Amino acid sequence: MQISGPQTGPDAVLIALDSCADRCSVALSLPGVPDPFVMSRAMRRGHAEFLLPLLDGLIQKAGLSMNALTGIAVTRGPGSFAGVRVGIAAARGLALALGIPVIGFSVLEVLSFSARQRAGKHPCLVAIAARGDEFYVQGFDGQGLAQSEPQVMDQEACLVRFQQWSGLLTGSGAASLKAGLRAARTVEEPLELVSPLLGLAHVVDVTKWQSAPTPLYLRPPDAVLSSRPGIKQLGER
Repeated sequence: MQISGPQTGPDAVLIALDSCADRCSVALSLPGVPDPFVMSRAMRRGHAEFLLPLLDGLIQKAGLSMNALTGIAVTRGPGSFAGVRVGIAAARGLALALGIPVIGFSVLEVLSFSARQRAGKHPCLVAIAARGDEFYVQGFDGQGLAQSEPQVMDQEACLVRFQQWSGLLTGSGAASLKAGLRAARTVEEPLELVSPLLGLAHVVDVTKWQSAPTPLYLRPPDAVLSSRPGIKQLGER
């Protein structure tokens, strides 16, 4: 599904959902209102229980009903395996129920957009701290176009690969890499992603909107099915 016209223009009423990491956040943008309504709660687990109630509270605070919404933006990873799935499922379910389109952006894309909003249209390297000394990494040009695929890299490999990087550097891994990337300019990441997520949704080309965004997983889940005899998957007999 694609949208055009008022859904992404000045008359748009968009919501943004993020449950990829240690926060559960929702935001709403209204026509003629410069700053979005935002509700956010820090949490490591329990995103599934809080995401939709947060959204319902936000809609009520704005004096609207769900039927007023014209589009949904959601983060699609990388991040917590369960959290990513919660956000994607909620966005797709709401889009189907309300008959409106949804768009998914990676956390890396959102952080790049936020950094360029704060520090200007410069190339941006996004590094998100992952497990151990590893990072989720992706580079973008000054217009926000990806210059590399999102990938998992350890610190040594990242410093070698981007040793000449002289643009912006952002994300939870930026502080760890800054000493080795001396030419980079560090930009603080936002406390919550839903505000820049909304901003990105408003300016992206309408052909990017769809009906079924998919999760971005850069590593397998921590929990795997045991291979021991007697352990069965759901549905097996």
